[in-house]
Amino acid sequence: MPTNLPVEAQKALARYQLARSIPEKIKALEEALSLIPDHKGTEKLRGQLKRRIAELKKEAERKAVTKTGRRDFFTISKEGDSQVVIIGSTNSGKSSLLRALTNARPVVAPYPFSTDKPTPGMMYYDDVEIQLVELPAILTDELEETQYTSKSLGLVKNSDGVIILLDCLNNPVTQLERILQLLDEAGISIKPKKGDILLEKKDSGGIRIVAFGNFHGTYREVEELLRNVGIRNAVVKIYGEASIEDLEEAIIRETVYKKTLIVLNKIDAAEPSELNKLKNIMEDLQIPYTFISAEKKENLEKLKERIFRTLGLIRVYTQKDGVVSRKPIVMRENATVRELAERIHKDLARNIRYARVWGRSVKIQGQQVGPDHVLRDLDIVEVYAG
Repeated sequence: MPTNLPVEAQKALARYQLARSIPEKIKALEEALSLIPDHKGTEKLRGQLKRRIAELKKEAERKAVTKTGRRDFFTISKEGDSQVVIIGSTNSGKSSLLRALTNARPVVAPYPFSTDKPTPGMMYYDDVEIQLVELPAILTDELEETQYTSKSLGLVKNSDGVIILLDCLNNPVTQLERILQLLDEAGISIKPKKGDILLEKKDSGGIRIVAFGNFHGTYREVEELLRNVGIRNAVVKIYGEASIEDLEEAIIRETVYKKTLIVLNKIDAAEPSELNKLKNIMEDLQIPYTFISAEKKENLEKLKERIFRTLGLIRVYTQKDGVVSRKPIVMRENATVRELAERIHKDLARNIRYARVWGRSVKIQGQQVGPDHVLRDLDIVEVYAG
């Protein structure tokens, strides 16, 4: 972001940060755009603002089409260890897949829009409970947006992960391209990133940077960027590899990243040429994918494992006085002993001294480790406090 933006432009960007409704956000961004001089130094920022305005206007149009006075059934409480939503076009096999993987019994019908509200079910995989939610179709058979597109994409944003289900009988390459376009317009990124940035706005304390990896930028650049958009107090948490451009993207576009698995359904009827094109696209995007037949229940056990691996979860079993817990605590990859202690009890985390670990994260079984020791899947841990 260019330095020394006009004061009035900074104020407009600050109003954008505070805005809650789409019209308020559009108004603030349009005002900021009109106040930022048009020259080479501001070209990138002006382009970002124009793109964000276009995205917000499209989102407003979708919401206007779907707005009704009826009760909103598009609210699903998260249950289990993680929530994964299933999106796709009409008749892509979402209901059949949900039936095959969970205890849910959705309507499976040959006509479009048999699913008109989110339908949850619980999938069990090796002591892990993963809530799968079938969302109403975001594309018609003709691959146009549906009346449910906006609300379904809203639930994608709140989920822990996404399954993109492609119908191999209905131009799957174009299907995938349209779904990727819709996700991008909604501010949802699915391409794996080397790092992630979490911005926590505060009431006081100035700007603080907490890096759990490598940040390619300086404190001054971060402070200047945040000041330009009206943020004076915040904690910027950086995980993995990230740059000042990534922070700028997160602030202006409000992009959220979702772990994604692409699933090709009705694979037995797919055209080889279409499959080759799909493989090239998915490999370029570096997004994991797999093939199934939901109706014939082929490759479903492998799919369960792929869903678990895509979410980046680990299972940690606790031990006390030599007795190992029957159910694991499910955590994100690279979780530490300290984070495990926090999940058990805040007092335990506060008073932790060390832990003993059995599993792949240690060289010697029963090894004593400190609070910052990184755990791995299926580790057994006994925490000691004092």
